[in-house]
Amino acid sequence: MKKRDIYTELAKRYDLRSRAYFKIKDIDNRYKIFKSGDYVIDIGAAPGGWIKYIAKVIGFDGKVIGVDIKEIEPFNEPNVEVIIEDIFSEEIIKKLRSKLGEKKVDVIVSDASPNITGVYEIDTQVIFDINKRILYICDKMLKHGGSLVVKTFEGKHEHTLIRLLKKRFKIVRKYKPKISRKRSSETYYICFGFR
Repeated sequence: MKKRDIYTELAKRYDLRSRAYFKIKDIDNRYKIFKSGDYVIDIGAAPGGWIKYIAKVIGFDGKVIGVDIKEIEPFNEPNVEVIIEDIFSEEIIKKLRSKLGEKKVDVIVSDASPNITGVYEIDTQVIFDINKRILYICDKMLKHGGSLVVKTFEGKHEHTLIRLLKKRFKIVRKYKPKISRKRSSETYYICFGFR
């Protein structure tokens, strides 16, 4: 059995919603992103693989808010809330504040991806636009010293994204999880110390 199929089978066996659960677990094991009691926003959260992992790690004193334009099947965990909204909507910050009040979050994560067209110029531009919007949400919702995990595609716009990340964060690291398919150009930036 090929490696990529192992994760799909494990996700089914343990009722984890998606194989992406193992992606955020790998990133967290390496970089220690989450702590008990953290407040987290998960952007591009459907179907909920990352939420499932984060909710377990932060415990009942923490909270994870999943955001997606797609419906997310409800969670039983009391430390999970969901917002169905386009992140480019003017309403997104209001909806996040309705869940958090004036509290800012410890971590923002995103596994958001455009609908892949297969046209390199279009796909890299769209994910860059998504990432710029995620940085806008960081500016509004992430606490001083907070952390970010964000997905991008290697290549065009990547250097510009790195520059934008380094303006906002003290430490920026690039990482490709073991679970990522080898043919995929996806990569992640793990950022600490929001200024």
